[in-house]
Formats: sequence, structure tokens, C-alpha cells
Amino acid sequence: MHRRQFLGLAAVGLGWSMFPFSLAGAQSSPVWNRLPLRTPRQLQEWLPGGDGFQYVQSIVYSASDPRIVYLSVDQSGVWRSDDEGHSWEPKLKGFFAYGARSISVDPLNAEVVLAAGFLGFKADRARAYPKRHQGIYITENGGKDWRMVHPTDFFKQTSQGSLFVFDSRGQKSGRSRIVYCASASEGLLVSRDGGLSWRSAGFEGREVVDMAELPGRPGDLLIATTQGLFRFNNGSHESVGSGLPSWPRSIAVSPALPRLVYAAVGKAGIWRSTDGGQTFHFLHGFFPSVTVTDVAASPVDGSRVYARANLTGRPPYYSSDGGKTWHAPEKVDPEGLLDKPGFYFSSPFAPHPTDPMTCLHVTNGRARIIRTEDGGRTWRFSGNGFTGARMTDILFFPDGRMIFCLTDHGLWETTDNCASFAEIKIRRVNGAKSCASAAASGEHIVVGIGPWGNQKGLAVSHDGGETFGVFEDISDRFSFIAFHPSVPGLVFAGPYRSEDYGRSWERLTETVMAMSTDGTTVYGLRSEEAGKSRLLASTDEGQTFEPFGPVISLSPKQFTQVLALPRERLLMASRRGLVVVDRDKAMKRDERHGLARDHFGGLDVESLGFDPRNPDLVYAGRRAIGKGNGNGVFRSTDGGLTWSDYNLNLGQGMTVFAVKISPFDGSVYIGTSFGTFRYSA
Repeated sequence: MHRRQFLGLAAVGLGWSMFPFSLAGAQSSPVWNRLPLRTPRQLQEWLPGGDGFQYVQSIVYSASDPRIVYLSVDQSGVWRSDDEGHSWEPKLKGFFAYGARSISVDPLNAEVVLAAGFLGFKADRARAYPKRHQGIYITENGGKDWRMVHPTDFFKQTSQGSLFVFDSRGQKSGRSRIVYCASASEGLLVSRDGGLSWRSAGFEGREVVDMAELPGRPGDLLIATTQGLFRFNNGSHESVGSGLPSWPRSIAVSPALPRLVYAAVGKAGIWRSTDGGQTFHFLHGFFPSVTVTDVAASPVDGSRVYARANLTGRPPYYSSDGGKTWHAPEKVDPEGLLDKPGFYFSSPFAPHPTDPMTCLHVTNGRARIIRTEDGGRTWRFSGNGFTGARMTDILFFPDGRMIFCLTDHGLWETTDNCASFAEIKIRRVNGAKSCASAAASGEHIVVGIGPWGNQKGLAVSHDGGETFGVFEDISDRFSFIAFHPSVPGLVFAGPYRSEDYGRSWERLTETVMAMSTDGTTVYGLRSEEAGKSRLLASTDEGQTFEPFGPVISLSPKQFTQVLALPRERLLMASRRGLVVVDRDKAMKRDERHGLARDHFGGLDVESLGFDPRNPDLVYAGRRAIGKGNGNGVFRSTDGGLTWSDYNLNLGQGMTVFAVKISPFDGSVYIGTSFGTFRYSA
């Protein structure tokens, strides 16, 4: 293990008591424990691990206290490190947006942070949600509490440049006063009270991708947009960047060499200005065939520069001579802690404020945090505690083996009760390997796989997951897959059925959404009339379906899951709460029955699970689709009739995409954008 890495861990201890979500083992009171997808090498080195797996948008050191670093993610808000980026913990209290497109730390106060809260979508998709919760957030106590101070729009962009600038003219004792923020819907905004209130500063109609104050020029901003490079001062702006062949995806400046400006210009490579951004010249040393999206310079050595190319799988390159020559790192992950680094998408850098040889980086694609302490020649794992693997299903086997199904990242296996994980090889379907759901019977495994939330294929294994064959000619979301408990070979997967363990498939007249615990009945859902629906039941293994129960006053598209309990009780999760169906009656469950409304006033229930050893014990995972974070986990002890908040140490809760319960020990697992959590009763 690298010495600085070990010292960073020693500072917080292996028990990870600093985390609001415990990673430790035995607890004196019920808690949700976070389960990083720790690699066997991380376990061997006594590291807690950190799978990452969400898209990091920004990573920033505190200039006033370099021990403190913040990062923001598209789906899990803001995280903080108190040991220079070796280990991380989430800071989500009061942060109800999914994530943050950009963050910035007050140069004078490490506890004051601004965040561009957003849904994590591109503009065209985000606008499909008119009630989206996006805007400028502020914390004044290092992330212990957040509040939104100005609603406005931010969207995903080509690169991860900064959308905030602290103006050095407004720096007073202990607090910076003047701050600029680039909104996607309002142009440039300015605050003169340290980020508490905002007003327009003009510059509308341009998509800003990065901003920086020119060193030594207080209040003089350099603004990179998709329409080109601009200089902004006191409300007026001018076009600069003569010589640039295209718009800058990101820019970099350094107080150590205040006249130098670097620009990453996509396929045109990296360009440099020696006159503060007025004119640029091409740096021939970089590779012209790749799309360069991210560039950063050390604030204490302006000649040390880092650059990242998009969609290549290549690691970050570095230059120690101001971009005249570039070098690939000699080693990435020399300890073998990462399994796969996952270089792919645009990813931010965070050069250290005082050490020219230290820099943090993110391997978006798998979102592992890595660091260099030798100026880019070697990069090591530095992401302990940073988790984001979004579990969608779990296969539990009698021998203790578990297979986790993940959004975007396929299948992962543990044989030591989640102490460590290894990835299972499975190929992409339609360019992706998000797993919707899965089922197993002996050595036979069936998995819905493909793009998340869209049409998928089926992957089938007959050797316990050693190899998979893929059916790409059949498609569905496959939110439900199950083997029959007593008929060998019979398996249902959405609108398909197989009688030979998934070797061949036939399409049914209806989509199966649930199966009774004894397997005698499978259930579907059909639109009955405008805005209403009716359950369907089949007692002949899906060949024919008959109406079951009363008409329900919600359309089928409102329902996210149907769960069959013993004694012919069905629970139906919907965007408007829960429906309990007892054959002859349907009962709505909402805030009157303990399902508290979320921050946005909604009752969206995404997922359900029950304990097979005690079917009256049911858990519900909440979501607030298109708005922001849900309010976590709720539990019922009477088969879904009444509910209570069961977030425990999760605080305000979060979006829960899946709830899975082990049939062997009753442990409850929830899948979130902060990673997987487990509660053991």
C-alpha cells in the first residue's frame, strides 16, 4: 500500500465511525450499513474500498485548508474528504436535487461551499420534467446542512468545467462576498453576499461550460462557452480567443504563470495562450486524433498541466513544460486495487493548492478516485468510502453466494457475505449492460440486460454464471423475472415464458409482473378504461389470463411493481402511493397510513420486498422521479396495511431503486445512487 494512502486511512480508522452511514460490522442499535463493492485486493490490504460507479461532475480542494476536498456527482449530491482525498463521506442533509453539476469552495473558508444542484440530465431530457428541483445550493458548515438559495437550471455538458467563480475583489475577513454562477436558463448570475442571494449579471443566450478569474486581474473573468471564449468584467464582455479552431471544452489558468491560459478544444487538441486568452497557438505535443475535454494546471507550477481525452479509454496525460511535450503515466493502480480503472468519459482534475506534484482525478466510466503524488507519472486508488453501485436485484444462493445486478455495470459476485466482490463477465446488449432483474434455479440464471430503463435482451447461463448466451431478438424492460418454485425449467420474464430453463422462449399475451409464492398464479396488469386498470391472473402458467380483483383508479403506467404475498394479497407500488389488493377489494395506502409525503409533496413508491420467513414484514423504497431525491425506506409489519419511516441512520432518506431480502437470514438490501445498504434484523 502506498504510504500516504495508509496514513489517510489511519487518520479516520478502519471502523469508519465518521460516516453517517456505517460501514462497520456489529452495531449496538439498528442501522443501515453501506456495502462497497470492495475488490479482493482491497480486502487483502484492509481497505474499506469504494466502488464509485456514478458520474463525478466536479472535484475541488479547499484553498484555505487543503486537507479538505469536495466532489459532486450527477446522482448522489456532494461528498467530502478530510484527509486530502483519500477517503470520502456523503453530505446530503437538505440536498434534495439528485446531484450537482459543479461545486466551488470559498477560497477563504473551507466550510462554505456552493453547488449547482441538478437532476443529472442533459437539457432535452430534463425539460421533460417541469417540476424538476434544480438550483444553487449553499452550505456554511462544511456540508452538515444544505439549502437551496436560488432555483435555476443546470444540465449535463460535454466537459466538467466550473460554473462558479469567487471574485477576489470581494474577499473580506473570513468570507468571499462576490460570486458568479453560470445558469443554463438565466445566463450569468452574481451574488454580492457570499452566495446567499443572486441576480442577473447579463450574458444570456450562451451555454457556459467553464469559467475562471484571470490571475492577478480581480473581477476579470474568462468564460468558455459553446459559442466561443469571452472575457467578462463589470457587466460587459468581449469575444477573445483568436486562433482557436473551435469552442473550448474547458480552460485552465495558474496564478504561478498568470498570462498562460490552456484550452481543451475537442478533436482540435490543446491550445495555449501567453497573453491572458487573447490569442492561442496549437500545442503540437498532444495527440490530435482524440477528443480532449478536460485540462487543468497546477496553481503553484503553471507549467505542470493535466489533460484528459473523452471516449478513448486512455488515462490522463501530463506535461511538465507547459504543454510542449506530453506523457502517458508510467503506472496506473500499481497495487492492483481497482480491478478496472474505467477511463472513458470526460472527468475533472483537482490540482493540489500548494503541492505541485499532487493532483486528484476521476476515472468516469467507473468513477474511481485516483491521485498522483509525482506529477502524473503514477496514479493510485484514492476513493475509500466513495460508493455508488446502484443495485437493482440480488440472487441469493443456499451456499451463501450472492450475485448483485447493477445499473450500467452488469453482474458482481460475492462469496464471503459482501466482504469482497468480483465482476462476472457478461457482454453488452445494445451497447449497455444495465441489469433490470434476474432469477436463478440451480445452475440456471436468467438476467434482463441492456440500456437502463429501455428495451433489453435476456442473458442466460446454464453453468452458474461462468458463461452467458444472449437473446437480443426479444425485448422488454424485464422488471420481473422468476423461475417457478416447483415446475422444473419453467421461467417467466416479462411477456416471455420458457419451459427449458431459458434455452428457448415464447411470447405470452400478457406481461407477467408477479407470481404467487406457491407458483400457482401469475399476474399481469391491463388498462381497463381511461385512467384505470385491472389486475389479471393466470392459473395455467401464463397461457390464459382472467380479470382479478376490482378495477383500480390508476392507469397501468402509474405502477412500478406488483408484489405477491401469501394468502392472495398483492401490493402494488405506484407513483401515487401503494395499493393493497385482497381479491375482492383494493385499498389505497398513503400518508394516512404512514407513507409520509416526500420533500416535493409526492407519494412515489418505486420498489417493494417482503421477508419470506415473515410475509407480514414488508419494505418499500421511495422515489421522486423527475423532481429530486425520494424519502428512503418505509416498513410495514402487517402485510402492507400500515407503514412507518425506516430510514434509521440514513437521515432524510434517499431514492431507493430496489429492495431485496435474503430468504436465508432476512437481511434487507436497498439499492441507491449512494451504493448498496444492508440492514440485518
